[in-house]
Amino acid sequence: MCRRIGIFRHIFGVSMLLLFVVFGASCRDSKTHESCFYRLSRGGYSPSTNTFLLAIHADFGKLQKVIILVTYNEEKRLLKHLFPMSPGPFDFAWAPGQAAFVMTHGNRMTLFRKDISDLSYRGTAIRCPVDFSYTFCSWNPKGEWLAVNCFDLRKPSGHRLGLYKLKEEKFVISDIVIDHRPLVWKNDAALYASNGDSVVEVKLESGAPKLVRTIPIEKGVSFFYGIFDDQALVQKNKKIKLGTKTLVELDQARRYGAITTKTTIFVSASSTNLVVFDHKGREIDRTNPKSAIHLGSIGKDPNTVYGLSDSSLLRICVEDGDLNIQEVCELAIFK
Repeated sequence: MCRRIGIFRHIFGVSMLLLFVVFGASCRDSKTHESCFYRLSRGGYSPSTNTFLLAIHADFGKLQKVIILVTYNEEKRLLKHLFPMSPGPFDFAWAPGQAAFVMTHGNRMTLFRKDISDLSYRGTAIRCPVDFSYTFCSWNPKGEWLAVNCFDLRKPSGHRLGLYKLKEEKFVISDIVIDHRPLVWKNDAALYASNGDSVVEVKLESGAPKLVRTIPIEKGVSFFYGIFDDQALVQKNKKIKLGTKTLVELDQARRYGAITTKTTIFVSASSTNLVVFDHKGREIDRTNPKSAIHLGSIGKDPNTVYGLSDSSLLRICVEDGDLNIQEVCELAIFK
């Protein structure tokens, strides 16, 4: 049985490598870039290494779909392909202060650490149940705990909170029920997760998660972004709302329409309207980006985030009350 699995992995790896070569040519020759798009994750930027993690999605139609994980070093302006993988639910996040990241993909989780000898990343499988699917993941600010959204494949709507402790390399799935939305840390020892028409606050007490309170939210919320002064920042239909207050209306419903830092709320409302608010919901500034921006990763400080506009990687920051957008790089030129 083990031999069969090994042979399958070898065949799959060769197939993905061939697709990787074809994909490189496809992006290089395509003028419209309709065959591929890029994705950032909330924890996809590492301030300590000045490195981004990005996923490149390639659609070959009848041939096959493939996802390629890459790193981009902002300081060295170097893009490096890590590996291709098959389509499916996944997420990734850097461990704060370390040259390491975790990736969730289907029923697997992998911890990647930087190998100093050749500057590549070596993966180690995290021991976890195979009858679960792992999606959204988020590190606490110190990089000690990773919260994971775990879906029990044996139960409909069976999402639960999972926690991985880096120091002990131990992963457990709690009995705390959540839904299929991102997890947001309040601080090093507490986090928020949504569950239907409410948000639950979970504290880690002696390493064990404990549900301490429930915060009601409006019915029909599609995305949850965080809690500020006990008010939930959510997306409902095409509106970004803080509590009952509508901050801005979007031109279309989108998952990556908003991103938050410790002090600031960034909203990509449309191709002509990028808006930033403080945590009270007061508008700081807005600007016309001239193209749609998908907000992705938080930056080095609370006034900086990163986003994508087609294949352009952008830095979005607030400086002296003004909202500025700068291009970090054009990703398509590396293909």
